[in-house]
Amino acid sequence: MRKFLYALIILTLISSSAGSLEKQVIRLGILSKLNSTEEQFAETWRKTFAPHNEILEVIVKFYDTLTSMQMALNSREINQMVLPDFTADYVMKASNEYTPALVLHSKGTGLAFGFRADSEELRGKFNEALRSLRDDWTLSVLEGIYIASQRVDDPEPVKFAEIDDAPTIRVAVTGDLPPIDLIAADGTPAGFNTAVLAEIGARINRNIQIVNIEAGARNAALASGRVDVVFWYEINKSSRVQSDVPDGIILSEPYYEWDKFIHLKRKTKEASSGGWNIFNRDFWNLYIKD
Repeated sequence: MRKFLYALIILTLISSSAGSLEKQVIRLGILSKLNSTEEQFAETWRKTFAPHNEILEVIVKFYDTLTSMQMALNSREINQMVLPDFTADYVMKASNEYTPALVLHSKGTGLAFGFRADSEELRGKFNEALRSLRDDWTLSVLEGIYIASQRVDDPEPVKFAEIDDAPTIRVAVTGDLPPIDLIAADGTPAGFNTAVLAEIGARINRNIQIVNIEAGARNAALASGRVDVVFWYEINKSSRVQSDVPDGIILSEPYYEWDKFIHLKRKTKEASSGGWNIFNRDFWNLYIKD
């Protein structure tokens, strides 16, 4: 009988040890990166952010729109969606379905205008306009109105100046990074994007025509000549490789920078009850569990 009990204990310990080494998977939703595969970006994320735990497997899924990524989270195709802090705040204010899971810091992350390689002159004009907007605090004022205020209702669309005999520049916006790149419920661009573009158009003496596209279609819109400028590409000033910027794309100076990404998950009873319990903090429940 005693031998049987010893054998049972040993088997239990072996079973527990094997179970503890089982791979744990976290599926992250991210807006499509245009110079990286899902597998490449998963490895980059793991090396940059993941805890030092060999049994953690990170799977990244790219989504061409914010809406499709939210649908994936709601259907549990992914565990969390990764957003810049300003967009995460906007999403949480717009819907009570989500709660923060993680806040991760990434210094030197920003947004810049994208151009075809043969558009250096146009890029130069945009850079001059951006410097002017910084120097007279216009850019800071627009950040206060459209980003810092984090209003729930959609702002009024900005009216663009119509300049006689001036060339027209077609600029792609996506609506997938609100409130910086926002398209209102009626399909009208109406955020920080339009306010900045209206100011740039006036300062470089060009008419601005807005073209709505999906975030995943930014390169195609530029390459096909459908647009002359893309409102945003995400840049990482601390990295030599730009996951979102393919060869053949040239960038303006960044017009907005941030240092925090927020992982959002579906709100559950456990999440809504809040609180931190140091005596009951299972790693996988904290960061992965729906």
